[in-house]
Amino acid sequence: MPNKAAQPTRPLVRVVIAVLLIAPFVIYLAVPSYARIKPRLGGFPFFYWWQLAWVILTAAFIGIAYALARRDAGASSPDQADEKGE
Repeated sequence: MPNKAAQPTRPLVRVVIAVLLIAPFVIYLAVPSYARIKPRLGGFPFFYWWQLAWVILTAAFIGIAYALARRDAGASSPDQADEKGE
């Protein structure tokens, strides 16, 4: 079992991951900033299409954060290939 304390960490990547995961919650909680009707998009009030857009963006942010975390984990553990049995 590898020693977790000996593995280098990349703090900038971790900060980016944290921002990607926290940003949607901040946007969702800032209801007064998007609680309005105009502008409309396809007949839908701003409130609804803004929330729908952020649902899609949240999924993208989580996917990017996951990919960064996987890449960071791969870069910080040089003996990962041994754990997989390769």
